[in-house]
Amino acid sequence: MSDVRARVLVTGSTGLIGAPLVDRLRAAGLEVHGASRTPSDSPFSHRADLGSPQEARELVTVIRPTTIVPLAGGGAVDQPTLYAVNALTLVNIMQAAAFQSLPASVIALGSAAEYGEPVDGIARESSPTDPVSDYGRAKLAASALARSISDGSGVGLAIARPFNIVSPSLPTSSALGNIRRQLLTQAGERRSVVCGRLDIIRDFVPLRFVVDALATIVALDSRPRVINICSGRGMKLGDILDEMAARLRAHAEVEVLPELAAIPAASRIVGDATLLAKLGLSCEPTVDSVAELLLSDKD
Repeated sequence: MSDVRARVLVTGSTGLIGAPLVDRLRAAGLEVHGASRTPSDSPFSHRADLGSPQEARELVTVIRPTTIVPLAGGGAVDQPTLYAVNALTLVNIMQAAAFQSLPASVIALGSAAEYGEPVDGIARESSPTDPVSDYGRAKLAASALARSISDGSGVGLAIARPFNIVSPSLPTSSALGNIRRQLLTQAGERRSVVCGRLDIIRDFVPLRFVVDALATIVALDSRPRVINICSGRGMKLGDILDEMAARLRAHAEVEVLPELAAIPAASRIVGDATLLAKLGLSCEPTVDSVAELLLSDKD
């Protein structure tokens, strides 16, 4: 479609969430442009380093989107890079949006890690934010800066906070991705797994549900400032490991490394899915379904 009112820009468009979101939005009939460091030959695919304010502004000026979904970001080994890939890239996109004569609205990707350790283990959109990890602090800094720019410029802002994403394509730097790799690169009835804490309880949501939720938020005329993308159900990481091993007809011999177990992490964090349910979205994963998805070949 050539109608500017339906033009969406997705940054990080070749990533875990970005690639399926672009497909999902195009299937809905929207004109969708993707931006990444490794674009395709499509005229709707653009190369941009969003760590550069100039490149971010040029990208937005050329595309003239009405909605931007910035998905560039992720984890990093050192703190400066962690803040650069999460906070700096979002700030540059927000400022680029504000620069336009018709500012685009932004749907920023936050994280459940921004909440830290909720008092009752349930994270509501109104819950205090007190992250316990470097990643959570970087995402919270990004959200705070985006709010400040939005309030000062009039750029519309919604912050979507996905909880723990489940996908067979998860990087091995994630707990689930690490466990999956170790189990699948071994054979036999006994398989060793080296990991961190397995007693933590998380709200695990399939990647497909996260993508559907983001697509629904894009389509809204009026968007909430913050919305959790969660199931409202808590599962113990160790239970998922046990179910994955059982499905492989194996026994997992676990070695918990002290240095991994010492990494700061909330003991329990489960999202409140009330606001999501008002949009007609619900997700009911189980330990069985999460294990099955992780061991599959596709989402």
